[in-house]
Amino acid sequence: SQRGGSSSAYSQESASGTFKRPLASVVYEQEYCVPSSCAASLCAWVQARCSSALKHPGFLGAKLAKAEDPSASRPLVLFVLGGPGAGKGTQCERIVQEYGYEHLSAGDLLRAARRSGSSEGQLIDEYIKEGKIVPVEITVSLLKKAMEESGKRRFLIDGFPRNGNNLAGWQQQMSSVAHVGGVLMFECPEEVMEARLLERGKSSGRADDNAESIKKRFHTYRAETMPVVQFFAQLGLVHTVDGTQPVDVVFETVQAALKQVHANDAQRRGLTRVVVQLYAQDRPSLHRWLETQAKADMADLRNFMPEAASSASCRTLETEGSMKPYGLESARSFD
Repeated sequence: SQRGGSSSAYSQESASGTFKRPLASVVYEQEYCVPSSCAASLCAWVQARCSSALKHPGFLGAKLAKAEDPSASRPLVLFVLGGPGAGKGTQCERIVQEYGYEHLSAGDLLRAARRSGSSEGQLIDEYIKEGKIVPVEITVSLLKKAMEESGKRRFLIDGFPRNGNNLAGWQQQMSSVAHVGGVLMFECPEEVMEARLLERGKSSGRADDNAESIKKRFHTYRAETMPVVQFFAQLGLVHTVDGTQPVDVVFETVQAALKQVHANDAQRRGLTRVVVQLYAQDRPSLHRWLETQAKADMADLRNFMPEAASSASCRTLETEGSMKPYGLESARSFD
């Protein structure tokens, strides 16, 4: 629903593909997971509360969505991130052995394509030698093909997404194909990673396992990958692992993270996910509503549908930049 006729929460996508500053400075999101039999009643309740919220000053519109979660047809994906040489590959091998995941390294897939001698491989070669990130269209297509050919239902995707463009490409091309259940984030000091990479370079045959390329890769990781980690952290999906510990100790931390990921994945099966997003023009408007009606609404929900209230989670999305990483493509996302 919208207030004020055709007004929108944020601007349309410009011809150049970039987003102008949104009119809504903040989006408040509530998410519920309930048995499918209760979804229709919950949606009716949410719609009534949205109508009431939009009467408050400063609110621009709302979006309501529900979907069966996670569909059995969508495989589980865990992104594995961390600096080059942080130990991601070693731990992925252990996970494959213990849990039967399919391990897909974005870097390995790109290097295989690079060795193919195709025009695509030559382009990849130029990017890797310069320590730059390969265009997302190439990387996502390689990942998707490998997932389809494997026949597996659980995937570790190593070294991806590395930047905001990677993330947006994944959201656009793969969000309806696979479910991201978590991110394993391996932390390790750069001096330790550099020593590991130089040692590996003695036998790996990789053109980028040299001091000059390593420094470029570290710079790229700090500047472009860490914002992606921060995005997933806001979603509560990041599991941090200390990559400096002995291999067996590191794996114990990984196993604890996987236990949580698998529990969350199982919990979603047979449930329906209901999400409502309220678009506000500024934080004061949102805070006034949170301190008044929102508290009363939650008390009412505890009486009306306790299982929905207990599953509720909330987050505030800042809209200083593009909303695309949140799956909000344009002003037409209002219903």
